[in-house]
Amino acid sequence: MRSMKQVHPVSRRKESQLEEVEEIFRKLGKKARDTVVIVEGKKDRSSLRKLGVEGKIVCMKNSRRVLVDFLDQLKCREVILLVDFDAYGSALVRTITQYLEAKRVKVNTVFWKRVRRLVGRYVKDVEGLPSYVEKLKKSPHS
Repeated sequence: MRSMKQVHPVSRRKESQLEEVEEIFRKLGKKARDTVVIVEGKKDRSSLRKLGVEGKIVCMKNSRRVLVDFLDQLKCREVILLVDFDAYGSALVRTITQYLEAKRVKVNTVFWKRVRRLVGRYVKDVEGLPSYVEKLKKSPHS
């Protein structure tokens, strides 16, 4: 009789979640080469860099401008929105999407929705993503 290594169901879920998160950020990294990514602050930008996202990442809170002024200074046809996953972030997504789409700017919220759905119970902000990914990498069997 062969001995088969038992894999705990929680372990499989974490491995699957890690693979999905890594795939999301691989795709975001590719898309961000040609598209502006909007985040809330510097720590969010730093977190995306740690996850391998390159390209132009702009911070709303660092602009020292009112949100409308910040959005008006964007000169692009498409943006990727990646803000926090809490109630404030949800409201921000609605507000920014409505405003920019009225100006004929395509707002990509696919990455935000996928990450929020996947890790929103565990991570409430963008800056927490790298440590969560590291936690998944280090403890696949817990």
